[in-house]
Amino acid sequence: MYKSVIEDGKFLVLVTDGTFDAPIIELPTEELADKVAFELQSAWDQGVVWGAYRKQKELDGNGVDKNTREEIQKLKDMSPTEREAYSQKVNRRNDRVQRVEEAKRWKSVLNWKSGKRD
Repeated sequence: MYKSVIEDGKFLVLVTDGTFDAPIIELPTEELADKVAFELQSAWDQGVVWGAYRKQKELDGNGVDKNTREEIQKLKDMSPTEREAYSQKVNRRNDRVQRVEEAKRWKSVLNWKSGKRD
């Protein structure tokens, strides 16, 4: 969110996330600071609406994108044996990924305790 404030006689435009405020520009008049903050916030809001519109266009009526729909159809077309083999393959991959992530977390913890950095 963008807002304009007067601080120590300066006309500032701030960007804020509800917790922190960060000044991004100092302007010569209060009116100009108000106008800049308004235009920045308007542009942000338009970007949010545009992004939601674009995402909705990518999804079909059921909230599923084209690639996901194709993958679901491939799974439906598989025989029970092929589906079971695919499921086991995915489970093995997920187990490997989980073990690697766990090893990375442990490495990070142990490096932190010993004072080393990655």
